[in-house]
Amino acid sequence: MAMMVPTQLLGLLLLCLPGITGEIVLTQTPASVALSPGERATLTCRISQSVGSSFSWYQQKPGQAPRCLIYGESSWASGIPALFSGSRSGKDYTLPSQPRDWRDCTV
Repeated sequence: MAMMVPTQLLGLLLLCLPGITGEIVLTQTPASVALSPGERATLTCRISQSVGSSFSWYQQKPGQAPRCLIYGESSWASGIPALFSGSRSGKDYTLPSQPRDWRDCTV
């Protein structure tokens, strides 16, 4: 049985980016994905301007505050399991994840 994962709630949070001017546009694909525990999902965000390693991935579940998963491009926040790992190629930022159980599926 597949579960819809509302990935539109997960994205990059860009803060205090020295040297960045103008509007930054972020495009995330896919907007949502269906998967079951053990399956792998990958989210990709393309940003309109290069921001180097100055980004973070956050997870927000309905009714809860956002939780930092990864900061500084590749450093896991405290208490974050190894099922999340971020990477960058140019202006594309990728977050693959593999939920271990249903609690991990909502991002």
